[in-house]
Amino acid sequence: MSDKEQEEKQQLLMDVATLDDFAHINPASVLAMSNSLHFHTLEMVFQEAAHAAKEAGDDSAVRAYNVLAVICSYHFNPDRSDAFTPQIIMGGRRSLIPSDYLGEQQVILTEIAEQVDHPLLRARIADSCWYSNKKLHTMAELASSSYLNAVESFFSKALLYQYESDFEVPSKVVDLIERAFAIYASIGKRKNTPDTAKKTFALTYQTAKDNQNLVAFHRLSSLGQSCGLIEWRDIAIEAEAMAIAAKDKQYAEAVKKVWLHAAHAYFKLGDKESSTRCKVSAVDQTLRMRDAVGSATAKASWTRDAIGELRSIGGMQEKIEVLKKELQQYEDDSLSELGEFSIPIDLTEERQATIEDFEELEVHEMLFRLAFITSNPEKIALHKNCLKKRSQYFFSSMSEKSYSDEKGKVIATVSSAPLGNNPSEEWFDYESLAEMSFHYHISVEGFIKPACMTMSRCQSIDERHLEPIAYHSAFVPPGHESVFALGFARLIQGDMISAAHTLIPQLENSLRYVLNNRGSSTAKLNIDLTQEDQSLSQMYSNRKKELEQAFGVDITYAFHLLFNLKGGPMLRHEMAHGKFTAGECHQSACIYACWLMFHLACAPLYRHWESHIARAIQEITH
Repeated sequence: MSDKEQEEKQQLLMDVATLDDFAHINPASVLAMSNSLHFHTLEMVFQEAAHAAKEAGDDSAVRAYNVLAVICSYHFNPDRSDAFTPQIIMGGRRSLIPSDYLGEQQVILTEIAEQVDHPLLRARIADSCWYSNKKLHTMAELASSSYLNAVESFFSKALLYQYESDFEVPSKVVDLIERAFAIYASIGKRKNTPDTAKKTFALTYQTAKDNQNLVAFHRLSSLGQSCGLIEWRDIAIEAEAMAIAAKDKQYAEAVKKVWLHAAHAYFKLGDKESSTRCKVSAVDQTLRMRDAVGSATAKASWTRDAIGELRSIGGMQEKIEVLKKELQQYEDDSLSELGEFSIPIDLTEERQATIEDFEELEVHEMLFRLAFITSNPEKIALHKNCLKKRSQYFFSSMSEKSYSDEKGKVIATVSSAPLGNNPSEEWFDYESLAEMSFHYHISVEGFIKPACMTMSRCQSIDERHLEPIAYHSAFVPPGHESVFALGFARLIQGDMISAAHTLIPQLENSLRYVLNNRGSSTAKLNIDLTQEDQSLSQMYSNRKKELEQAFGVDITYAFHLLFNLKGGPMLRHEMAHGKFTAGECHQSACIYACWLMFHLACAPLYRHWESHIARAIQEITH
C-alpha cells in the first residue's frame, strides 16, 4: 500500500459517517443503485457515488458512501473463523478490516443496518459488526437472515449474479448459505435453525441436485448433514446417483469429489463394500483426467496419483500392477519431452583476468589463490532471491513442482508457496537449486577452470604438491591424506572423472571427523543396540547446528543442496550407488563440489599458509 493510500485509509477512519449522513443518502434506496450479488461490484458503486458526491461538494454523502465502500471491500472467507480479512496486504500495511470501525462508527452502523433495503449489504453491515463484537446478538441474527434473504432474492431474480456461469447454484450462493449457518452455529443454533433458513437451504439443495451442480451439491450436503438437515443414507444414495449420471460428462475432479463423498457417506453407514465401490469409481476419474492430457509426463503424474489412491483402498493389487506397467511406459516416453535451454553468458573478461592472475605465480601461491578464488553464496541471500522471484512470477509459484531422475521417475515434489503464505524450508531449498546452479556455472567457467588450466600449463603440479595441505588440514582424517592429495591433483589437472570419484566419497567421513573433534557424536544407536555412523542426510537432520558451528551456515547449506537434497545434484547419493556417469563428472556442480572440498581443506590453514604450507610446497617444487 502506497503512502498516499495509507493516508486515505487514515482519513476514512477519521471521517465518521453519522446517522444524519446515512439518512441523507437514504439506506432504503441502495437496491436501486445496484442489484448485484457481489460485494466487489457494490464497493465500486459506492466508490463512484462518493466520487460524484465529492465533485458536487456533498460532504455528507461522501462520508456515508466511503464507509459503505470500505465495508464491502473486506475479503470474505465464509468457511473460516476469520471471516473478514484485508483486501490488500503489502509492504507491512493493509487495507481496512471490521475492527478498524470499533467505537462510534460501529454504533452508528448497528443503528442503520436494518434500514438497508439491499439484503447483501444489510448482511455485510450486520455481520461485520457482530464479527468484531460478539455481544451484538441482534446483529448476528440480522446477518444470518439477510444472507438467506440475498439467496432468496437471487432465485427470484431480484439480485443478479453478474458473471457467466454454467450452474444454477454458483459458488457465491453457497458461500452466503455457509456463512449464514456458520453464524447460527456460533450463537448456538446449529441444530435449531429457523424454519425460513431450512426452507431456503432446501430450495438451494434441490436446485443443485436437479441441475447436476456437483460442487454445490457436495458443499451443501456436507453442510446439511452437520446441521441435522440431511441423513447420511440420503447423501450416499443421491451422491452415487449424481456421480453415475455425470461420470463421462462433467469435470472429472468434481465427479471424483462426489464419488468420494458417497464413499464417505457409505462408510458412515457401515457399508464398507459400497464405500469401496465408490472409491474405485473415484480412481476412474483420476485416470479420466490422465487420459485427457497429451503429455507423457503429465500422464505419468496422474498414474502415480491413481496408484496411491488404490493403495489407500486396499485389496487392489491387480489394478495396481496394471497401472505400474503403464506408469513405466509413460516415464520412458516422458524422457523424449525433456528439453534443454541455454542462456548465453559472456565470461571472457573473467576468464582472461583469472589466467593473468595465475600465470606469474609460484605453485604455493597458485594453490592458495585457487582455494579462495570464489565464495559460497549466503543462505539468506539465496532465500531473498527466491522470495523476489515468487513476487515476479506469481502464477508459477502457485503450482506444485516435481523433480525427476534420468529415467523419468519422479523422485521429489514440493508444494507451492503462493503470495500471502509463508514458504516452507523445503520450498526454499528447491527454489535455491536454480540460484545455486547459476553460481556453480559462473564460478567454474569464470574462475575455477581457467585457474586450473593455467596452473597445469605453467607448472607441473601433482599430488606431491598437495600432500602438505592434506597432512596439515583439520578437514582431512588421518590415513586419508594421500587420497585427498590425489583427488586435488586430478582436479587441477582436469581429470574430473578421477577427481570426482576420489573426493566426493570422502566428504561424509570428513564431516564426521570434524564434528567428532569438536565433541559431537555422529554415531546412531540401532534398535538391536548396535551402533553405526550417521549418513550425510542424517547428520544434516540431526546435527545441523553442529555443522553450522563448524563450517558456517552458508557452507552447511551448500552441503545439503549439492550432496544431499533429492532433486538436486545429489552427488553423495549418485556416487554411492554407482549412478554417476562420466559426463556428470564434467558438469559445473561436480567441479564446484570438488573445489569446495579443496577450499575446506585449505580454510583451516589460512593463517599458517606462509609459515607451514608455502615452505613445504617450495621444498618439493625446488
